[in-house]
Amino acid sequence: MPWPKQSECNAFYGDPRGRNGLASASWEAKNLTYVTPPFPIFFLGKSMRLRVHKKCADAFMAWVEAVWSDAGKDRKIIKDWGMDNTAGGYNFRAMRGGRTLSMHTWGCAVDFDAPRNGQYDRTPHFETLREQVVKPFLALGGVWGGDWDGDGDSLDERACDGMHFQFARLG
Repeated sequence: MPWPKQSECNAFYGDPRGRNGLASASWEAKNLTYVTPPFPIFFLGKSMRLRVHKKCADAFMAWVEAVWSDAGKDRKIIKDWGMDNTAGGYNFRAMRGGRTLSMHTWGCAVDFDAPRNGQYDRTPHFETLREQVVKPFLALGGVWGGDWDGDGDSLDERACDGMHFQFARLG
């Protein structure tokens, strides 16, 4: 799938803004769906599903299924990796510290294991799981916030965001 550049998200995913620049309930109803991973995921201890854009739902599902397979379909391994701990998908909001809309606003981004993959931490936990977690996502054309420039090194990232996975290219 040729994912859009971030600057092309409105054209590709639709404009999520409604009146006064707030979230559009009609856009949400038309464009968002839920992805249920093959393993339980939790947000603040509550079981949940990922709410994402319909155009990338199959790709998100393919990714979590690949991670599940790499984990030997073992829930303990999924927990050890932090893939059972999500901060969610769709969320109408600005990027942290900015005014530009977050990729979460289009439902094309999800966050996992925030406690061990905090923003600006250049040594994210998922760096140790490149083969099992990151590479399957990249193989689907996604971008990992732990390596924005795609050079295979989190240490050179000014705004490393190791919890973040998105289906929108930079630019």
